[in-house]
Amino acid sequence: MPTITGFSKPVGCELIPGGPVGEHKLQGAIGPGDTLLSVEHITDGAPPTRADITAEFSITPGEGGSITNTTTDTTGGFLHVLWARSE
Repeated sequence: MPTITGFSKPVGCELIPGGPVGEHKLQGAIGPGDTLLSVEHITDGAPPTRADITAEFSITPGEGGSITNTTTDTTGGFLHVLWARSE
């Protein structure tokens, strides 16, 4: 997992393809007990745009490596996910 140094806890981030409402898999080691800091919906364009949709997401309960979206279909865009690891 890429981490950002200098914080008291490891912080990971990942850019993944968007998709329909529901579960989105991450390659990083996000898991129960971690803190979801932000999810931004990035839409390609000239220039690209971003929307903060953190409130629509949570770390999937009982399952590592995924987040769950409750509202917005992000198909065709990308999700930038930032989280802090519980240690």
